Amino acid sequence: MSLDIDKIILHSLRQDAEGKPQADTRNQLLAHDEAVQGLMAEIHRLYNGKGGKGFGYFAEAGDEGESPLNPRFREALNALRQGELEFVPFSVELAGQLAETLQRHELDEQGVLLVTRYRYIGADYLLLALLDSKESVTVSDTLELRHIQYLDIGKMNLVARVDLTEWQTQPESRRYVTFSKGRVGRKLGDLFIDLFGIREGMDPKLQNKGLLLAVEDYCESREMEPEQRNEIKKQVFKYCTEQASAGEEIEVKELSAELPGSSDLDFYSFVGDEYQLEERFPADRSTLRGLTKFVGSGGGLTLSFDQKLLGSRIHYDPDTDTLTIKGVPPNLKDQLLRHH
Repeated sequence: MSLDIDKIILHSLRQDAEGKPQADTRNQLLAHDEAVQGLMAEIHRLYNGKGGKGFGYFAEAGDEGESPLNPRFREALNALRQGELEFVPFSVELAGQLAETLQRHELDEQGVLLVTRYRYIGADYLLLALLDSKESVTVSDTLELRHIQYLDIGKMNLVARVDLTEWQTQPESRRYVTFSKGRVGRKLGDLFIDLFGIREGMDPKLQNKGLLLAVEDYCESREMEPEQRNEIKKQVFKYCTEQASAGEEIEVKELSAELPGSSDLDFYSFVGDEYQLEERFPADRSTLRGLTKFVGSGGGLTLSFDQKLLGSRIHYDPDTDTLTIKGVPPNLKDQLLRHH
């Protein structure tokens, strides 16, 4: 892995006596020793593979008739990039801003705040991550039990990254800021939008839905037989899930090269601008299931089956709105017979 750390520092976020977020900061950078290198390599790997991220961009004054919500972060980041602000005071200011933003959004996140600037394969990144500090027990060489503190990076919830290279070279991009959205509502996403003074950009779920529609229309335009359609969808699904497993994004042009097509009707040319797909975007596994399965739930009923079964083992009658299933799965059949 070609990951080079430029600057890295740790601060702490805790709750004070009144339950308000408080930043405890240090004034010295971390040395780039083996432990730090290993920590950053693992954080980078985990973040790249993390699903459910939001995407955003810095809003210029006048964009969409509005001013930036909070220009402090962008101004400080610009000063850092131009050498007008050192990394340590920048990180201290960021820790303070984060504590203030947590209070405004009534979030009680706390832990060890890591702020770093690093390079990976030619791209310059700024990353912040709030890491949970845990206590555990270990055994020494003399078989004595000892309490230790460790950082549980596998469960980092509050994390964001700015692709400084993309911001500089592609200012029209709407995806160079990425951030965790969290599992409950939009609270974490709203926090980062406020903290960074950004607007939301690309929506990965919508991009994946657009891809499914484009694949369906592509098969229709080529008048494919059902077996051919299923094979194309399987290929798309395989490519997308492999990209997701590798922590990589879906590349529309690369995907097109995986699919059969003539020079005048390859998938990339077919998509064009009509489907408003980005050149690359993260895979959304739940949406991609629609390539190979029919899934639906409602009224206490949940159904999921391979699309290739429709017309063979499974038949749908739109007039009576009924599904007929031939060959019920054995484990389901056993349950049905016990309650017959």
